[in-house]
Amino acid sequence: MDGSSGPRTLPGNDSTGLVLFLLCLLLVSLSAAGCSGTVPAKPEPALVPSPVLPNHTVSGVDLVFFHPVPGCDSCDQVGRYANDTVHTYFAPELASGRISYRDVNLNLPENRDIANRYGAYDNSLWIGVQDERGFHSTEIIDIWYYAYNREEFMTYLRGVIGRALAGTG
Repeated sequence: MDGSSGPRTLPGNDSTGLVLFLLCLLLVSLSAAGCSGTVPAKPEPALVPSPVLPNHTVSGVDLVFFHPVPGCDSCDQVGRYANDTVHTYFAPELASGRISYRDVNLNLPENRDIANRYGAYDNSLWIGVQDERGFHSTEIIDIWYYAYNREEFMTYLRGVIGRALAGTG
């Protein structure tokens, strides 16, 4: 015992403990904010990176929704909305075979080849384009921002598919 009656502190600056406490509190607060169920702000509809060079002749477009079963609610919505978009806005192209839509269950072994072709391993929506250079695929990531708004989802995806079909994607 040193005879002092005051609180013990670490050698050096007395505010070191307070600073460490505040930093820990900040980190815990930021971590908790990420789990609070808030949805990030929806970005402006961005153009999907082009799977084709501009002004190429596209012979076919393949839209593929990959998912395990069972899927989550937003995943089920994305699959339904993608199917609705293709059937609502691209019925003639679907009938002619110029566009296709596939719903692929990743749990089934017979779907491994298509998943490998696209590089899909979890819930995702991909667009594959066949043009004079061959086959090119791109994951359509921004659709998740529209998973609970059918109209905005369909508008966004209609633009992506339309640009791909036109070879201007």
